[in-house]
Amino acid sequence: MVFTSWLIVWWIIGLLYIDWKRWRIGYTTALAGSLGSFILDAAFVSGGFWSYSDDFYKGLWPNILLNISIYPVGAWIFVQRLPKTAGKWVRWVLVGTVALLAVEFNLRSLGHMSYHHGWNIGWSALANVVLLTLLSIHFIKVEEGAITSNS
Repeated sequence: MVFTSWLIVWWIIGLLYIDWKRWRIGYTTALAGSLGSFILDAAFVSGGFWSYSDDFYKGLWPNILLNISIYPVGAWIFVQRLPKTAGKWVRWVLVGTVALLAVEFNLRSLGHMSYHHGWNIGWSALANVVLLTLLSIHFIKVEEGAITSNS
C-alpha cells in the first residue's frame, strides 16, 4: 500500500504546486517524462538495475502507480518553475534530485525497492540529475519553442 500512499501524496503536492491556471505549460514534458520512465521500467522489470515489490501490487503495478503520480507530477512542477539562470537551475536540479532520492530511500528502507547489478543510491542520484537535465532540455526545446513560435 506504500505505492498508493505515494500516489496520493504526489497528487496532493501536484494540486498545491502545479500552476493550474497555466496547466498546459509543462504538461507535454510531464507526459514525456512519465512515458520514458514507464518504458525504462517495462524494459528492465526483470534483470534490470532496480525493482519494486509489494504484497498487494504485483508485476508492473508498482511501476504504473509511480508513473501516474511522482513522475508526471514531479516533472510538471519541475518545469513550470524552471529557473532561467544557470546557478538557480543547478540548485533546482539538486532540489529535484533530493526529492526523488527521498522517495527512493523510503521505498528501499521499507523493503519495497531493491537494487541489482551494482546499482546503488549514488547511481540513482546521477541518473536523476541526467533525467532532470533531459526534462529541462525537452521543456526548453519543445514547449518553450512552441510557445515562442505561436506568439
